[in-house]
Amino acid sequence: MSLPADVLAVVRDDARLLSMSRGADVSFALVDDRGPQRLRLRDGKITAAERSDFAVRLGDAEWAQLLDAAPHAGAHHVLPMLRDGRATLSGDELAFSQHLQLLRRLIEALRQAPAASAPSAPTRRPLTMRGEYVRVDGPLGTSDVYVERAGTGPQLLCLATAGSDSSQFHGLITDTDLSDRFELVAVDLPWHGKSTPVPGVDPVEYRLDPGAYTALIVAIADATALVGPILLGPSMAGAAVVRAIATHPERFAGAVSCQAGPRVTGRSTPALRSAVINQALHVPEWTYGLMNPASPLEHRDRVWWGYSSGGYGAYDADIAGYQQWDLAEVEHLLTLDSPHIAVLSGAYDTSVPPSASRELAGRIPNASFELMPDLGHFPHAEHPARFAHYLEGALARILSAP
Repeated sequence: MSLPADVLAVVRDDARLLSMSRGADVSFALVDDRGPQRLRLRDGKITAAERSDFAVRLGDAEWAQLLDAAPHAGAHHVLPMLRDGRATLSGDELAFSQHLQLLRRLIEALRQAPAASAPSAPTRRPLTMRGEYVRVDGPLGTSDVYVERAGTGPQLLCLATAGSDSSQFHGLITDTDLSDRFELVAVDLPWHGKSTPVPGVDPVEYRLDPGAYTALIVAIADATALVGPILLGPSMAGAAVVRAIATHPERFAGAVSCQAGPRVTGRSTPALRSAVINQALHVPEWTYGLMNPASPLEHRDRVWWGYSSGGYGAYDADIAGYQQWDLAEVEHLLTLDSPHIAVLSGAYDTSVPPSASRELAGRIPNASFELMPDLGHFPHAEHPARFAHYLEGALARILSAP
């Protein structure tokens, strides 16, 4: 199977694509072994086009993988296929970056996935978060940090992915019973979510490096009076919690590190801070393809919206700091006596593949590794109920460690 013989006929009535194309005016081509099919998306309408601003080409076999109703990890989004050469881009790269959201949705509309069945009964629990501001004197300066807490029991200090905030953890409250046994304490870093920038610092001058992030985690734990909390962090935070255990083993009971490896590269692009690319569209699209397309649409949309709501430059600055992470700098501090680090890895994450997370766990003496084959880069947020299954096992390993 390659592209449908008439792409326009398949997608012209897709309500989501039509809505997303409001305000746009772009033409692009999808190319298979038979040649190009050109479409123009202009202000909520889709028509055939005679020319294209850019073109995306895949062979028939690669189109079949991308358009499969249940695509396997690595073939679930066009970006990883462009990175490894299975797909090629020609034409105006700026137009591609400006309209990535339209290409992504068009591919979803072509993917003939079975209709999701309606839930048998509502199971959502109340969002019982208690929010407050805590003044934190950290390495970046003094900031009023927003903290949300829910539940009772051993404390989990929850840190969001690069550029995001505590709302990523709301699904763990509403879709699971985790807060019946643990207290979740989710925080917004300065410059993120509801937290304030540091007074006197130009907001666009925000920077973060691994050492400062570790010091900030300790300062937040102190300011919120947490006693021996377990750290929970995905992506950038997944690396930060490993460093925190290495440098402050007496302060934390252990850590759950998700989607982290010994180091990270290739996560930055000039488009993340470009003045001619809408950051409220591009940043969430840059990250959207790191999730399993079978994860609940509602939660994937929440992840998208969270990134669309982020402050200008915060994601780019976080990624710049994240790419300074290197386990080798603190590896010698991790021993069999260090608090246990449970490493979890979602298979649909093409930015930090499971092989990298497995290597991370293998280099930490007191660590465990578990693959999450049905999750991606945002396991805690894209499918909270499924992630809770893996998280419970990770927490059990931490709490039972000698």
